[in-house]
Amino acid sequence: MHALGAHRADHRRLDVRCSRSHHVAAVYDTSSGLVYAASAGTQAHGSRARVDTPHHGDRHGAEHVDLLTEIDTRVMDDRLPAWCGCGPRTLSRADLRRAIADGERHVQLL
Repeated sequence: MHALGAHRADHRRLDVRCSRSHHVAAVYDTSSGLVYAASAGTQAHGSRARVDTPHHGDRHGAEHVDLLTEIDTRVMDDRLPAWCGCGPRTLSRADLRRAIADGERHVQLL
């Protein structure tokens, strides 16, 4: 993910938002395959919101990053953690892969 640098958005395959249009997560196409990324913990409504953005526009806080590979759900958990201004969420790895396979670029959660 770090290698994508300032052009990260150019590699976005899927954008996930809640019903209030808060950013929840995204999936990027990288040299390692599809990568899931979600801000870890609570955040404001956007990266430029004053509550969540220190000087110089840098985002603080950690990011949960995981390869979006197919897994054996008998051995591993399908759930991926996500957060938005509405609170914590759980997304399905299989549902995200299905949305990408169907050619979706945006997913709006209920």
